This record gives sequence, structure tokens and C-alpha cells, in this order.
Amino acid sequence: MSMYELQDVTLGDIEGQGYAFKRSTAFGKARRGVFFPRDEEDLEKLENAETLTFTGPCYYRTRGPRDREFEVAIVEVVPTRFGPRADFEAIENPDPVRETEVEAEA
Repeated sequence: MSMYELQDVTLGDIEGQGYAFKRSTAFGKARRGVFFPRDEEDLEKLENAETLTFTGPCYYRTRGPRDREFEVAIVEVVPTRFGPRADFEAIENPDPVRETEVEAEA
């Protein structure tokens, strides 16, 4: 049984199903998620956008899902048997900030 359930969400102005979840990293809390668009053609619009607004449930380990809205970027598009899935992460996550600092040092 899956820990998270697909629910109706919005990514940018595209409706579909998905969820976000919060996890701990070595650098702090990070929010990531998945999104299945209702129409596969809408995925192309999402891939071209730099930032999008996610509106929907965010799961926490110790609590149930809470409705949230935050800025995200698409990390990867994965083909699945249910159709293409867009994986995203929040813009303000500590992981991308760390990558920027490491690149600046190089």
C-alpha cells in the first residue's frame, strides 16, 4: 500500500493528479512531488516553464496531507504505465542552493 495518494492538483495552470511530500536532507527540509497531467500535450507547456506554482496536498511524515501552494521547477519527466509523470521540487529547497554554492567555488 502506498504511503501517499494521488489527489487533484494544479501545476501552473494545468490540472491533473499528484502530490507533494516533505523529506529531510543533510542540508534541511526539502519538498518534492509528482504530477500526472490529464492531457499529455499539456506536459510540453510545463517542461518549457522555468517556475510553476504547485497547488495541492503536501504530505508530512508525522501528519496527514495539508493543502499548500509553493513555487516549483520540473526536475524530470518519467514515462510510466499510467502516462508521463513530471517530478518536481520546490524552488526554495536547500539542495539547489547548495549546488549553486558548489558550482560557484569551482
